[in-house]
Amino acid sequence: MVVCQDNESTIGPVMDSLDAYCDEIVVVDGGSRDRTTEIVSRHDKARLFERSFDDHARQKNFAFDQAHGDWILVLDTDELLGGRGLERLRWLTHVPGVHWYSFPRYWVVEREGRIHYLAGKPYYRDRQLRLFRNESGHRYKVGAHPVHHQFEHKTGMGRPLRRPHIFHYALMLDDRARREEKVERYRLLDPGDERLNRMYLWEDQAVPMLPLEEKIPRITP
Repeated sequence: MVVCQDNESTIGPVMDSLDAYCDEIVVVDGGSRDRTTEIVSRHDKARLFERSFDDHARQKNFAFDQAHGDWILVLDTDELLGGRGLERLRWLTHVPGVHWYSFPRYWVVEREGRIHYLAGKPYYRDRQLRLFRNESGHRYKVGAHPVHHQFEHKTGMGRPLRRPHIFHYALMLDDRARREEKVERYRLLDPGDERLNRMYLWEDQAVPMLPLEEKIPRITP
């Protein structure tokens, strides 16, 4: 499942990342003016819906409601699943009694032609609950956090995974000026989450970087 709007430069690799592991890919577009929906429509597994964007939680909850499968896997348009452990995804959905899984997420940056990840808190391990049973209880809480939305509650027993990782490319896709604009926009929408908002300005924080040892796919050509 993915929600998108004006993401023509990244939506293709995101769809490809989901295609190998999903029986369908529910895509909710918020009103793209570029080639995003055209690219989505090329994928045989895509089920494309259009809904005017109001906030992230409502948009994603709408997408969840369209899903036919027993499980839902979620990616944002600046993320890819990669690395070791991908082959376990389908197996995980057949483990008796488990209702959800959280993934560790790398915030990646490029330095001197090599991909690194931010290794200090709160960047790692930034856990994300992205694989869960398609149950009505698994929905994002509306209103409390318009940007950094969270689940209302978790249904049943779940497990934190050590792998595979989600690779978060936001710091590579946008230059400093665009990220500063994003932080200001997020402050207006969600002033109570200043710590999370400022994660996009990672250069201002004394956070260590480590080179990624595993090969990951690029999200843009």
